[in-house]
Amino acid sequence: MSDTNTVFAITCPLKNFSDGSVRSRLHMRNALFSDTSHAPLHGIERPLLQAGRHAFSHGRHAGLCMDRPAASGDIGDRRLAFIGAFPIFQKVHMHHAQARHTPPQRRRFIQLAGGGAVLAALPLAACSTGYPAASVSAWQPPGETPDVRHWMLAHGLLAPNPHNRQPWIADLRRDGEITLVCDGERLLPETDPFGRQILIGCGAFIELAVMAAAERGHSVRVQLFPDGEPGPRELPGGRSVARLSLTRDAATPKDPLFAQIRRRHTHRGAFDNARVVPADVWRGMTASATDRSLLAGAVVSPATMASMRSLTRDAFEAEMTTPRTYLESARLMRIGPVEIERHRDGIALMGTMVRVLAASRLFDRFEVPARGGAGYKQTMAHWSAAETGSGYLWIASRGNARAAQVNSGRAYVRAHLQATAAGVDMQPLSQALQEFAEVRPQHDALRALLGFGNDDITLQMLARVGYGMVGADAAPRRELGQLMRT
Repeated sequence: MSDTNTVFAITCPLKNFSDGSVRSRLHMRNALFSDTSHAPLHGIERPLLQAGRHAFSHGRHAGLCMDRPAASGDIGDRRLAFIGAFPIFQKVHMHHAQARHTPPQRRRFIQLAGGGAVLAALPLAACSTGYPAASVSAWQPPGETPDVRHWMLAHGLLAPNPHNRQPWIADLRRDGEITLVCDGERLLPETDPFGRQILIGCGAFIELAVMAAAERGHSVRVQLFPDGEPGPRELPGGRSVARLSLTRDAATPKDPLFAQIRRRHTHRGAFDNARVVPADVWRGMTASATDRSLLAGAVVSPATMASMRSLTRDAFEAEMTTPRTYLESARLMRIGPVEIERHRDGIALMGTMVRVLAASRLFDRFEVPARGGAGYKQTMAHWSAAETGSGYLWIASRGNARAAQVNSGRAYVRAHLQATAAGVDMQPLSQALQEFAEVRPQHDALRALLGFGNDDITLQMLARVGYGMVGADAAPRRELGQLMRT
């Protein structure tokens, strides 16, 4: 659709909801969901859809906005086409005669009978739910550069990382070296209070950079924490995570997984529960961890998977209903193309209705879900996609050394590349592995479920594995120049 098209909204009377809240059903922030292409998403499409259906089923007609004559139909029989994913709105039911004779200025705003609240049509930059092209341009193949380090960084930038924080600074001030520094402005102190997940994201960056170097005929010596490790309970912001020293070596073997780097995307939508991931794929993924002296395994038995789904769901609930952890995510929400292109990080939200409600101020991203409320129920309903799949991959370490955390990131991204090569999708589920107090019950239960007991074993990564019902898209990335220190 063009930039001048109107975005439509359907609303219903707000005064008759059971909890008495004016915004309870039209609340995006209380409806966290994952779609097939975007990074942990919060959205309102389902609550809005259900609110509209509720209103129509009880005779309280809704208001709707439109910019074209509607198709034939009859409002009186309470039929209305609710489109959940947009932007197809041509099947709104009205008499042809009404559409024919409605003046153009009134076609944009029509009040139906029944006292329903009407949300005005809002012109937005576009109706597309795809990310702005500039925000995902990093996924295009980089051109040849005389400095192989830039080539390495262009691939490292595509690494999976928590909340898409991209916590990387690349110091290039020493010839033939990259010093990877953890960006202290891009931490998650509430959900990742000791920076374990952040260092896993740094490890994934290192692995992709090393693979890219090999593609250009360079070997890399990786020295972890050249200036010393951060303490076990210390955030790693500002620390040098690794020094990568390059040597031109034509004999350096190319990595067979390099071709998968730009194809690898985290899939947050529903997986096909009927499809089985082959045993050789599981073996390849777990080998990525054991090659680095880590532990790894697959969960595929129905009973254990059911328990895993329950635990991860409970941990998600704890994160969403704990104010400080929820608000950490809320501050990273990027709603619509302007915010997404400006930041190119965080939780990117491009759904049409999210943008409409945000623009109309019906959505407050900073209001924490309250247990028992309608919004809370919608939030938990949107977690359902994360309970689909063929199994789970876990990666663990003996002890919890900082080097093990970095190596877990290197192992995880290789496992994901292995999966990508086989046409298999993955999504990390970090909630039950986090170290804040409110998820401790799920953390301990997950360890027991995997048979760790009181052993000195730390779960570093957990991901669901399977076949997405539709494809996954690239997530936004910052410009390469923003990472480099020269």
